[in-house]
Amino acid sequence: MQPAHPRPCSHVKMSPLTLPAVSVEANAPGIGVAHADRRTRSKRDVRLIVAVAAVWLLWGSTFAGMRFAVATIPPFAMASLRFSLAGLILYALCAATGRGRITRGDLVGASVTGATLLLLGNGMTAWTVQFLPTGINSLLLSLSPIWMAIIAFVWFGERPSRIAVGGMLLGLVGLALLLSPRAGATFPVWPAVLALLASVAWAFGSIYQRRAGRTDNLVLATALQMIVGGVLLAGEAAVLGEWKIFDVHAVSSSSLAGFAWLVVFGSLCGYSAYLYTMRNASTALASTYAYVNPVVAVIIGMLLFHERFTPLEALASAIILAGVALMMLPSRSVSKRAP
Repeated sequence: MQPAHPRPCSHVKMSPLTLPAVSVEANAPGIGVAHADRRTRSKRDVRLIVAVAAVWLLWGSTFAGMRFAVATIPPFAMASLRFSLAGLILYALCAATGRGRITRGDLVGASVTGATLLLLGNGMTAWTVQFLPTGINSLLLSLSPIWMAIIAFVWFGERPSRIAVGGMLLGLVGLALLLSPRAGATFPVWPAVLALLASVAWAFGSIYQRRAGRTDNLVLATALQMIVGGVLLAGEAAVLGEWKIFDVHAVSSSSLAGFAWLVVFGSLCGYSAYLYTMRNASTALASTYAYVNPVVAVIIGMLLFHERFTPLEALASAIILAGVALMMLPSRSVSKRAP
């Protein structure tokens, strides 16, 4: 029996509104891949939005959490326990999933960032919250994008745009106004100076982290950074004699609640979200926390600690945040000096 020959296409009758069905293979070149790419980008965008929102809200609340925690726990000992516990939890997750292998490069990167971001940046901030209002402390730390721009210019020859330079100058004017005697500030000078140094250390560590190269295991990098920072903070606490005066039985319930908040939401959630944004978002988007966190910290400080700003302090704060916001504006003309 001879097979029936198919009818020519000219014999197919179609109504004006009917189209022939078309079958597309899932692995057809350029079609299934494009849909997969769009789905991947969509999931990545959602994760990035969640990470940025977490950094905005959770980090703004950490200043209040630190203030509660250090009320009955020595500051550097508290910071050491906070990051060591969070880091060990993250590393246990990596080890349980078979991704806990540590390389020499991982240790080098964790040592630098653990020292700058956690020992000098977060450790000194934990000490200064004993003396500075949470809003003022957050404002001083929000100057880190200015120091980042200065470090990037001196170290890597990155020339900022004119708008960014204007934002830097505006932020420094606001800083001078905030720390001037006429602002009516009642906070001591040395804690304010150390808070500024903490923001400089944070800026340096952030720049190093962005330029150290991407890693396939961000959770492991975060865990190592926290563990190394916790060990360094433990050494600093020992030098200052904090472990000798630390009485576990004297820890209040409010300090314990503040410590738990810092471990879960400040470190495990907020800090991991910060590292994710620093590696996956633009510099402008990743740095927006610098002028959102102070707003959150000021609101929480007013609600929990009844903090109040003088009119001149409020003006200085607005100038600082405006300057930082100007620095975050995207610029098309950023030149680099040849290496």
